[in-house]
Amino acid sequence: MKQEFETGELKCELERALGFRLRSLERLDGARALNFKAVRDCDGFAFAVKCAPPNERQGLFRHLLEHLEVTEGTRAVRRVFERECPPDFRGCRLVCTTWCDGARKFPDELTPEQMAAFLDDYRTFSAAMQRARLWLPHNPSVKWRREALAKCRGVGGLVLRRLLEEIPEGELAYRPELLRIVHGDFHHGNFLFADGRVAGYMDLEEFCQGYPTDDMMRYFCCAAEHLRWYEWGRRRRVLRQFARAVALLPHSRHEWLVAVNVRFVNRVFMRTGSRARVGVASALHLAFRARFYRAMRRTVRLAFPV
Repeated sequence: MKQEFETGELKCELERALGFRLRSLERLDGARALNFKAVRDCDGFAFAVKCAPPNERQGLFRHLLEHLEVTEGTRAVRRVFERECPPDFRGCRLVCTTWCDGARKFPDELTPEQMAAFLDDYRTFSAAMQRARLWLPHNPSVKWRREALAKCRGVGGLVLRRLLEEIPEGELAYRPELLRIVHGDFHHGNFLFADGRVAGYMDLEEFCQGYPTDDMMRYFCCAAEHLRWYEWGRRRRVLRQFARAVALLPHSRHEWLVAVNVRFVNRVFMRTGSRARVGVASALHLAFRARFYRAMRRTVRLAFPV
């Protein structure tokens, strides 16, 4: 798909595809598709536009459409219409969904009461996701750990090996009977808050199998990683909110520890990528990040003493 569209050019293409004029078109963040917030000119109706490219990501796009059906009534965005895009979009498909107004919130920006309401909203959303009954893959975290360990050569590799060897394989292995369908991209930019409650969930094309704690971990970890290196005060507040989630959600020590460790191993695997060995700068970056994950493990172990 042509990624270099100017907003004005794409606005004209979308108007031809949709059959009506747009008042405005705002580009949103999106790695897998072109995402926009559009406002219809005649009545001010706001909706999200997602253009899915015609390649292997079409499978993810199909999941998005199917899950929009099962999450009705759970503050998930609702499908308005779907159609083929015009030839200029090179075979892409177009889906439009209702837009929910609200604000992004980091965990430390929520009061304890709002955090409890957020967790309650997620339980409702999670229960709806399970109705899809799709087979979806889950993260091969044990394989990622082994591949990352194989790259632990040189000075940087010694640092990284020590971080990975802190995590036993048993705390990375999913139990099949506990696997559920999860959002898969549950960071602070993919759902909005209004009046202290979740106004709507977005970007549902990353659905996969995992533990519900994986979604929670992505929310807390992405927020902490987004903060500046010197904002440890805010990171401590994120940890306190994480402790509330551990106390309020009905998940076991195993599920929380797996979620923490899978998230960290995923970070290591993505950081090392296809490199033959780990550089010192990358290893130090991961060592700094590892402090937060160690603190999360301590939080879980204090909540579930052996």
